[in-house]
Amino acid sequence: MPLGPFDLRTNRSRCCACSASHLKCSGHVPCSNCARRRVACAYPTRNAAAKLILVERGKQKTATNWSQNEAESQSTSRRSSYLPRPECLTDQTCNYMSFFDAFARANSFTGRVRTAGDEVRQLADLHSRKGSHLFNAILAVGAMYAGKLNHQRVSSKREALSIAFQHYSYSIQGLREAIDGMNLGTSPRLPRHENQRVCILWTTFFLGVFELMNDATGHGWQQHIIHGTSMALKHSGPTSCRSGPGFAFFIQARIFEVSRAILFNEPTFLTEPEWVSLSRDMWADEENLAGSKNTWTSLDSLLDIMVMCSSLRVRAEAFIRGQGSSQDMPPSDSDAMVISQDGHLLREALRSWSAAYIPDAALPSPSTSSTSNKDPENIRHCAADPSTLLARVFYASISIYLSGVFDYELPHWQRRNLPVPALDPATVAQHLCAILALTDTGLNHTALSPVLFLFPLRIAGARSCRQWQRDRVGALLDHIGIAYAVASAIRADLAQVWKARAAIPNPELQFA
Repeated sequence: MPLGPFDLRTNRSRCCACSASHLKCSGHVPCSNCARRRVACAYPTRNAAAKLILVERGKQKTATNWSQNEAESQSTSRRSSYLPRPECLTDQTCNYMSFFDAFARANSFTGRVRTAGDEVRQLADLHSRKGSHLFNAILAVGAMYAGKLNHQRVSSKREALSIAFQHYSYSIQGLREAIDGMNLGTSPRLPRHENQRVCILWTTFFLGVFELMNDATGHGWQQHIIHGTSMALKHSGPTSCRSGPGFAFFIQARIFEVSRAILFNEPTFLTEPEWVSLSRDMWADEENLAGSKNTWTSLDSLLDIMVMCSSLRVRAEAFIRGQGSSQDMPPSDSDAMVISQDGHLLREALRSWSAAYIPDAALPSPSTSSTSNKDPENIRHCAADPSTLLARVFYASISIYLSGVFDYELPHWQRRNLPVPALDPATVAQHLCAILALTDTGLNHTALSPVLFLFPLRIAGARSCRQWQRDRVGALLDHIGIAYAVASAIRADLAQVWKARAAIPNPELQFA
């Protein structure tokens, strides 16, 4: 067997001539082969000048110097492993996670400092097997956002959308498996189970956001929030939302449930006594507020009033539907009186809220709204507090909405001589201008999610009788439609309303 290139041991088994001829050498000097062939017989000699290879630099490890040698070797390996940070992420998953972070920063659902992205990162099992459906939902939103931006870090918009739908399907499949393996209503209230439950809630939430970005009809989002987020949150119960991850989720998701109830004129579980008690009591809990950025805002108390307004709308619609077209006085006048009284109580609650939280915010008139909206100082002042800006938009919207509960079906209340909390046309016009001006500021100068302004624009569009008002509503919906395809469904709905309104003489007087 030949010696290796670094084996410096002396080979004296054969002479050089026998080794070259591959002959067996006798080992004598001269050997029998060299003597017979009459050639010089020489054996290889050790090269004294050769450099020895020292293992561990010649240091012998003992019980006293083992830890020292290990520390030196590890520090040496760490120093040699430093590499320059790449300019962009090459891993596809990390790439779309970064797009999700960008989406979360550009889409605040509450106006608070903490975003939905900040909350999901705190879940301990985000990357675990139980939380894989949430991870795929996040990647689906990130890939869809990358496709909407058509960013240079994405090879093509089609590829990004394909990856988004792929992770969407993975998330749906994982969500079904997680729900099958866990009963939301009766599972033990252990920390691990609570995290799994909140993971399911967040998954349904982000799948709904994905549908808002992708589905132009709005049916997908409605299915996810009704049969997903709302049902899961209701079955989890208000107890799971009083602290911890459940509390953070409730803050982010409540505004979507309120908007859904108003947009579709449907009942919501938030009007049930235990959930009303939760929304009133949770801000008094020092455990939630201590060291937390989820502090109470004026929007939170306004959302409580908005929930009651949506409930009143459902009751009034059921009452009117039960009356039919009968002209005689039905025996349910007491129900009509209760509805009217509740309407006045809610109108007074809105006035008290406005006086307490936006006393200096005068409603713009139609003649001054165009100039005030372009005032840089006014824009800077409104954009400085996104939560208050959103509350002002919602206040103007819910004020018109409460009026619409009664003035769209005014004859039913006039036949009973009942006073209703309807607004006069001038006040409605002022609220409409406030919605348009503040929505424009919110879309262009804050990080508020554009999807939050859909229901205010739907209400403003239904009351827009002049062409310039409709043009501004359409332009704002087009702005929202860049990121959220569902805006086209609101615009199509308003187109039908405007078409029907065109056949009515003097619509300004018909719909106050």
